[in-house]
Amino acid sequence: MEDAAVEEAEVSGAGEFAPALVAAHPLGNSVAVAVGPELRVFDLKGGCAVSLSDDSGGCSHSDAIRAISFSADGALFASAGDDKLVKIWKTDSWRCIQTITSEKRVSAVAISKDGLYVTFADKFGVIWLVTVGEHGGGQVSSDNKPVSLYGHYCSIITSMKFSPDGRFIATADRDFKIRVTSFPKNPIKGAPEIQSFCLGHTEFVSSIAFTSHSGGSSFLLSGGGDSSVCTYSF
Repeated sequence: MEDAAVEEAEVSGAGEFAPALVAAHPLGNSVAVAVGPELRVFDLKGGCAVSLSDDSGGCSHSDAIRAISFSADGALFASAGDDKLVKIWKTDSWRCIQTITSEKRVSAVAISKDGLYVTFADKFGVIWLVTVGEHGGGQVSSDNKPVSLYGHYCSIITSMKFSPDGRFIATADRDFKIRVTSFPKNPIKGAPEIQSFCLGHTEFVSSIAFTSHSGGSSFLLSGGGDSSVCTYSF
């Protein structure tokens, strides 16, 4: 009954306004913008719009896009949202190379530093992982279905980021928690371990971001509904 109630609430929010999302290519090559179900890319060097190629036909997404992210080297891009689809794109051609179907709507997405894995979070607070088909080599599972990594106990994930060195993945939720988790070298077989909880907010966390310095130190920044910005070092 509880699952049914949550699913009903999820459906009732289908008309909820989806904010525009903006992501910049790490090397400054392009800018991606998601407005509702539409994904638009602008080539900054060429000064023109980019045509997206999706073999599934029709629109890239059929419902509001809730999360977009470039990989660390800019070679890959991921988009996901309310249509329960996660799409992985190669940015040299802006061709969709992989489409993953989630059981629930997707609220956050991130690409591992090595470009081998895409992680995404659903509305139940579960973080899933899938191997990127054209980059995973021999680590791709036979059916390449998403594998669950861990969860936030039914709290919706609002933001998800990999650390600059790729060793950790940080996930923030609506219950003011930020969890920093170790990311195994082989996450399909390895077990992620909690590194720390960051509890600097008193209301929901809306976004997080990593920053690093030449000295090797890294910081995690977060903003939330309590109108505050927190900084964590590790």
